Amino acid sequence: MSGLAHEFMMFDSRDEATRFVTQFIAGGLTKALELKGTASLMVSGGSTPGPIFDALATTELDWARVMVGLVDERWVNPEDDASNERLVRSRLLKANAGAAGFLPMKTMDAMPQEAVADRDKAYAPHCEPADVVFLGMGEDGHTASWFPGSKDLSAALESENVVAAVDATGCPVAGENPQRITLTGKGVTSASSVILLIFGEAKKAVFDTAIMSSVQEKPIKYAIDKLGPRLTVVWAA
Repeated sequence: MSGLAHEFMMFDSRDEATRFVTQFIAGGLTKALELKGTASLMVSGGSTPGPIFDALATTELDWARVMVGLVDERWVNPEDDASNERLVRSRLLKANAGAAGFLPMKTMDAMPQEAVADRDKAYAPHCEPADVVFLGMGEDGHTASWFPGSKDLSAALESENVVAAVDATGCPVAGENPQRITLTGKGVTSASSVILLIFGEAKKAVFDTAIMSSVQEKPIKYAIDKLGPRLTVVWAA
């Protein structure tokens, strides 16, 4: 466990929180570009990131030197509404950010387990460490595809690789898409900086509970403990 705590920032409105997260991500990428000439950004899907992707897309950066990847992905076709790749391509990888590189997680393989070796090889150069990781959190306390009760949770968290396959069958929040591919504990928590955006009182309560919970109960706890001050949490009602 890290000896230093994460930063928790509260905003009066979701618009203010969105602006801060956009600036945080852009700042992290700018710093990486200045230091080493390239930058990597790993992003989450869901309903929350869309406005941030829209804002980042028009941000002035040398996007041609940025590689964008996914924190996790459902094993669905990229045209599917449930696809995180679809969201990123339609909301982030356009305008200025259209020049960025992109690393899909979904392959033509029938199951994510068959794609892990290939995707780990593709992601490793950009996740050891990633420069900026943008996380979300579900009301069950999951982040990435680290679901409480998943039979693959421990393996995904403790893997020496940066990508793992997850079978989340039986985990309610996984819904109709239990087959997933995800960044591992290492893939997320080795990052130079991580920002977690949560909205609403319910998720704040989940986060507060997670701090005192076990990793198996609330997997976001793994990120909280391992990242320490490299984790910035942003919340608005």
